[in-house]
Amino acid sequence: MDDKIKKSDNYIIARRRKKIIRRKILDFLKLVLIIIFFALSVWALNYFYNSDYFKIKNIDIQGNKHYKDEEIKTLVEDLTGSNIFEVNKKKIEDELTKKLSWIKETELSKVFPDKIVIKITEREPCLKIVYLGSHFLIDDEGVVLDKIDKESLDKYKDLILVRNAVSHSINVGDKIAKKNVLSCAEIYDFFDSDLKSLIKDARLDDNISGDIIFYTVSGKEIIFGDSSDILKKVEILKELLKGQSNCSIIDLRISDNPVVN
Repeated sequence: MDDKIKKSDNYIIARRRKKIIRRKILDFLKLVLIIIFFALSVWALNYFYNSDYFKIKNIDIQGNKHYKDEEIKTLVEDLTGSNIFEVNKKKIEDELTKKLSWIKETELSKVFPDKIVIKITEREPCLKIVYLGSHFLIDDEGVVLDKIDKESLDKYKDLILVRNAVSHSINVGDKIAKKNVLSCAEIYDFFDSDLKSLIKDARLDDNISGDIIFYTVSGKEIIFGDSSDILKKVEILKELLKGQSNCSIIDLRISDNPVVN
């Protein structure tokens, strides 16, 4: 009887051991399969990642007027053939904005699998300044956009020319901080076409206020002051120019008490 019990116990133990061994083998095989699957997945992703499928083939430039597509593409020519995942969006945006003075903002978009779209927002010139005989285009943020030769001035004849705007040499890309320089363009925009036709150019006075002075084609001097009360001053100016044809100076710095000489 004892022998039968021992045999039965040994049989049960042996079965349990077989189950444990079988479970361990199955667990090991599962682990091996998982490792193989993971390795194959990594290999496949790496192969797919580095394949020509994600190599940039097209660069689309949008919104540019001043610059030709080729001028912009030349600065990003290294993008062609590179992996779209590895493109540093901010770096390229910053480089284009820094290198091209007419560009105000740049937005790069990745169009998977192999296309880059670069949207350009260009600056618009709003006035001209002159320094030592050289003329420059300025935008509404005071950025120096370009140096223009005298032959090209007529192209920008609709922009007011401001003299005495700077007292030092300037370069393309610099920024002019004087508020009244930009105010000249702001005021000029309030002039109607008839009034604009009478204005030759503008100048900043050397006084501490840097008063804005407009000059007419007939030689009249209009001391506008600053950009306060623009509408009121413009309406007064229209009336004074109509009724005071012999005057040489119109002082509008105090809009409630204009002075005519």
